[in-house]
Amino acid sequence: MPGVYDLIVSSMTLHHIRHVDRLLAQLHQAISPGGRLCLADLDSDDGQFHSDNQGVFHFGFDRAGLRQAFAGAGFTNIQVITAAEMLKPARDGGLRRFTIFLITGVR
Repeated sequence: MPGVYDLIVSSMTLHHIRHVDRLLAQLHQAISPGGRLCLADLDSDDGQFHSDNQGVFHFGFDRAGLRQAFAGAGFTNIQVITAAEMLKPARDGGLRRFTIFLITGVR
């Protein structure tokens, strides 16, 4: 049902979604006017975050490109911040720092 949620939050899911633009359009419709979408995910990387990239459609995101996708879906007051940094073993065997952003927008 369109426009029934005041807030939708998702963390570390977006890089597993093949068609991000379609999802953003659907989420925009599901949020009430004045409601907010908050998504946390990886900044662009070279595919080292997961040990197996099966089911991974994006190796992180360019913040400016995702901001444009939010705007294209109809969101306003779009803000992007660094939410966290994660140090973890990468597939190449070394430790790697990955940054995670939080992007928010208002319907």
